[in-house]
Amino acid sequence: MSGTDLPPNKTCPETADAFAGCEELAAVFRALGHPARLAIVKQLASQNEACCGEIVRHLPLAQSTVSQHLQVLKDAGLLTCDSRGRNCHYLLNRQKLDLAERRSKEFWERLNSMTPDRPGDACSPPENQE
Repeated sequence: MSGTDLPPNKTCPETADAFAGCEELAAVFRALGHPARLAIVKQLASQNEACCGEIVRHLPLAQSTVSQHLQVLKDAGLLTCDSRGRNCHYLLNRQKLDLAERRSKEFWERLNSMTPDRPGDACSPPENQE
């Protein structure tokens, strides 16, 4: 049973969708959960693209270590690679980052709207707060 498998008939579709959204957001958080990977994303945000060697010059890490971090970011869909001969030029996947930002914002808004003294059905949308 994988971490995304839900027991049958134990939850409603909205809860299953919410769980899937949490899995996706957690994958992004895992990919960004290392200072070196955050530094790589920050560096790539300041330029259109960079090859591994250019990124290595800005970090106090070995080329092999940077390559491993780039692979994690790429596997998470946060980077794309434009191959040119033997070199791979890395670019931020702005669409994926924008989606992650929206999902993160939705998560925190939903979390902040919940209170222990207001039990509710997990399948119900949050009540409007005014």
